[in-house]
Amino acid sequence: MSNLNQINQFLSEMKDRTLMYLCYAFPALSGDDIEDVYQDASIAFYLNICNGKLGSMNSSLYTYFLRICINQSLKMLKKKEQIQTVVIGDGGAGVKSVSYDVVEKAMMSYDDAETRRKEERKQHLVKILIDEMSDQCRNLLLGHYVEGLSWQVIAQQCGLANADTAKSIACRCRKKFKDKYMSLACRIEEVGEASII
Repeated sequence: MSNLNQINQFLSEMKDRTLMYLCYAFPALSGDDIEDVYQDASIAFYLNICNGKLGSMNSSLYTYFLRICINQSLKMLKKKEQIQTVVIGDGGAGVKSVSYDVVEKAMMSYDDAETRRKEERKQHLVKILIDEMSDQCRNLLLGHYVEGLSWQVIAQQCGLANADTAKSIACRCRKKFKDKYMSLACRIEEVGEASII
């Protein structure tokens, strides 16, 4: 294809198809930007033909031209610094440009959902461990840490000798709870990570 008429005919026939593809692949670019990209790519395509670069081409003529359009689009995106994009695909005709904020929202919403699930599992674990406690441990810990009662009042309610005894028993109960919780909470984290992978 060395004839200028053939080049113009090829570009004319491929224009609508190419513009549609570029609009889909590069939504961050406006319609005017896409038109500019197409014009720049057409000039580069013509110059490559004139310089004999198509002689060693391994792809179809359209794929070659589309690759020039993609490269021109990426250059345009770099110029437009107000929006940063990530390119998804293998760099060939299957390329798609997506703005970082879209990717970030998608990743964060997944992270938020996973974090919520982990927190729900941990809250459920706390409930199970509290239910498994002896009545004495439950009354001591919930009385002090949830209801805000003094150790003296708790000791009287639980029939213990004094505040120090209540505190000492509560300390052992709390340590037992904490050890069980830490062991099981680590397993919850591992299960969550395994489900991501």
